[in-house]
Amino acid sequence: MHVRFWGTRGSIAAPGPKTAVYGGNTSCVEVRASDGTVIVLDCGTGARELGLHLSRTLSPPIRLHLFIGHTHWDHIQGFPFFVPAFQPGAELNIYAPLGFQRSLEEAMAGQMEYSYFPVKLRELRSRIHFTELDEGFFRVGDVLVETQYLNHTAPTIGYRMSCGGATLAYVTDHEPFWSSSGPVSQHPGDERHIAFMRGADLVIHDAQYTEKEYRGKVGWGHASVDYAVDVALAAEVTRLVLFHHDPTHDDPAIEDMETMARARAAERGGRLEVLAAREGLELEIRGGAAAPAVAESSAFRHRQIAGGRVLVVSTNEGDVTAIEEVLAEDGLVLLRLHDMRSALQRGPELQPDLAIVDRELLGANGDAALEALRERLGRPTLPIVVLADDSFTSDAIYRGEAPSGDYLAKPFSPPMLRARVRAWLARTLLTMDVADVARLAAETAAAGARSGRGDAHARYSILLAAVPLLRPLAPEQRELLAERAAEQVFPAGHVIIQENDPPDLLFVILAGRVRILELTPDSPVEVILGELGEGEVFGELGVLRNQARSASVVAIERTHCLVLPRGDFLRALQSSTELAVAMLRMLAGRLHETDRRLSRYAPDPVTGLMGRRTFHDQYRRLAAIARRRGTGALLLMVDVAQLKAINDSHGYGVGDHVLRCVADALVEATRTTDLLARYGGDEFAVFCPFAGQSDAATVVGRVREKIAALAEKRGIPTPISVSVGVAYSALPPDSAGEMLRDADQDMHRDRP
Repeated sequence: MHVRFWGTRGSIAAPGPKTAVYGGNTSCVEVRASDGTVIVLDCGTGARELGLHLSRTLSPPIRLHLFIGHTHWDHIQGFPFFVPAFQPGAELNIYAPLGFQRSLEEAMAGQMEYSYFPVKLRELRSRIHFTELDEGFFRVGDVLVETQYLNHTAPTIGYRMSCGGATLAYVTDHEPFWSSSGPVSQHPGDERHIAFMRGADLVIHDAQYTEKEYRGKVGWGHASVDYAVDVALAAEVTRLVLFHHDPTHDDPAIEDMETMARARAAERGGRLEVLAAREGLELEIRGGAAAPAVAESSAFRHRQIAGGRVLVVSTNEGDVTAIEEVLAEDGLVLLRLHDMRSALQRGPELQPDLAIVDRELLGANGDAALEALRERLGRPTLPIVVLADDSFTSDAIYRGEAPSGDYLAKPFSPPMLRARVRAWLARTLLTMDVADVARLAAETAAAGARSGRGDAHARYSILLAAVPLLRPLAPEQRELLAERAAEQVFPAGHVIIQENDPPDLLFVILAGRVRILELTPDSPVEVILGELGEGEVFGELGVLRNQARSASVVAIERTHCLVLPRGDFLRALQSSTELAVAMLRMLAGRLHETDRRLSRYAPDPVTGLMGRRTFHDQYRRLAAIARRRGTGALLLMVDVAQLKAINDSHGYGVGDHVLRCVADALVEATRTTDLLARYGGDEFAVFCPFAGQSDAATVVGRVREKIAALAEKRGIPTPISVSVGVAYSALPPDSAGEMLRDADQDMHRDRP
C-alpha cells in the first residue's frame, strides 16, 4: 500500500510560516492499495488539495472510499471543497461510526446548509453512499478493513487495513483509558487498543501532546507522544507516525517531539521506527506477511442503543446527575440504586444492559462484588464501568479475567463517559451471542428436520429464540409458536396499532423502534407513554386481557416485526412456566418504570406545572450544566398572598383560577430553558440557569407585569398579589436546598 499525508494537524487548521514543514491542514491521508482501490482517511482541510490531485490523476469515473474516524469538524470540514464530490459520474462511499443524535448523512450535510455554505449536500453531482459502522470487519476491493472504538469524547472508530501482506492502522483522536503511572496496559481498553494494532507495519497514531501537556488535558480525547510510543512498542509495530499535531505547536516543537519519541523507543530497546507526520510525506508499506485479523463480526451489524438499560450504583448526587444527562441524550434508561446490596437484590428484576458502579461502594474486595453481581444477573460478560480514583487497582482486570470490565477516573468527563457507554453497548447490546445463535440454529434445524417444516418456519424459530422474553421456550414450543407467525416491515410514521383495535396479535420487534401513544379524553394532544426497541414485544396487555387496545403504537423508524396470533402465544404461555415467569418480570418492570415516572413526573393537576420532586430532579441536571459552563443561575420563589382568604371569600374555584393565572404568567415571563414548578400550596419555584445576578430585576418585573395583565384579561374578581424572593449563585450547588432557603429569606423581606 502507498500512503501520502495531505493534512496532519488536529483541532483546527494552523497554516503559516511557523507550520510550513509539518503542515497546517487538518487530518487527511491518502491510501492506495495494490489492486487500485483508493482510500481517503478523514476529510479535514487537507482534502481540498487531495481532491484536486485525484481529479487530475484518476481516470473517470472516479470511485473513492472515504473513512471518517468521527464527525468533528476537523475531520470533515474539507469535504465541501473536495472536488470529486462535485463531478458527475464520480462515486463516493463514505464510512463512519454513528454519531451523536444525528445520522452520518445528516452530520455531513449539516456543515453544508445555506447558513454556512452555498451548495447543499443533495445538490452535489456525484453519487454518494453513506455507511454507518460498528466494531467489526468488511472488505473494500482486496483490502480487509477492521474497526474498533477509540477513547474519545464522541463515538470514534479506528481503522486497521490489510492488503497484499501489508497492514496499516489509523488510530487518531484517542487517549489512554487509564492515566495513572505504571504499565501502559493497566486497563482492558488499552489492552484492546494494543491488540488492534498488533503486528501492523505502519501505525498512524494520535500524539497531540507532550506528557506534561497531557496532564492538563485529561478527558479531551487525545494522547501524548509517550503513550503513542509505548502502545506501538507493546503491539510490536514496525513503524509509527505521530499524528494530529496540536495547532499551537510550531515546526521546532514538533521536531522536538519527534526526537523525544525516537529516544523513548530506543531506551526501551525496541526496533520501532518513529517519525512525525508532515504534509507531502509518502510511505510504502510492504509487509512480509499479513498480521492476524482481530475482528470477529461484520462492521455492518449494529443496532440502535436507545432503550438500553443502565444501572447506576452511586450515592454521589453530582455524579448521578451528570450520568443522567449523558444517558438521556442517547435515549437510555437510567436505573438508580444506592448500594451493592440493593443491586444484588433487585438486579434480576431490573435486567440492566450495563452497570456504572462507584468504587467506594464495592468494599475491600471489589472484584468479588462485581462478579457476584454478574452471577446474580446470569450475565458473565455484563459490562461494568467502575468510577474510581487513579489509585484503584483490579486484579481480575489485570489478569484478563473481566473482559467486559472497565474503569474511569474521577472526576470523569461526561462526554468521555458517554462515548465509553455507547461503545460498550454497541459491542454487547445484541439480542444474542453468536454461540447462542449457532446452538439454537442447530436445535431448530434438528427439530425442523423431524417435523418436515420449511426454511421459513425454521427461520422464524431462530428469530423467536433471539428474543429475551421467548428464550425460555423449548425448541418444540418455538416451532408451534412459529407455525403461523408472519414478518412485517413498517415504514417510519406507520400506525401499527390503533387505539380500540382488536387484541388479536402480539408484535415482536426484530429491528427498529416504536412509540406508544395515548389520546387523552379532554385534549387532542397525544401523550407519549414510552418507546420500545429491538428484542422487545408490544400488544401484550390486549392479548392477555382480551380487550380492545388502550393505546396506539407508531413506528418512529423503519421497524421489522415478527407477528404472532393471540391464541398461539397464549398456548405457549400456558405450556411454559418459564415463559410465564419471564412475562411477569417484564410486566413488573414496565409497571415499576411507569410508577416511577408517575411519582416523579406527574404534573400538578391544577396548574399543569411540574411538582416538587420533579423540580429537584431536574434542578440537579440543569445546575450541573450551569456549573460546567460557568454561567451562574437565578432561583425565584413566588408566593401568592392571601390565597386562603381568596378561597374562603370566593370559593376554591376562584382560588384555582388565581393559581393557574400565576402559573401561566410565569410560563410567559420565562424562557423555555427555565424550570418552573408548583412547589407548595401557594408557592412556585423558578430556576433560571444561564442567568446573571443583574438579570434578577428584569425577571421579577416581567413576572409581576404578566400576572397583572393575565388577571385583568381573565376577569379574576380579586387582585392577585405575590411576594418574590430571589437567590443567585455563580456555581449552583448540587442540591436546590441552599438556593431555596436564600430565596425564601429574600421573599420574606419582600412581603409588605
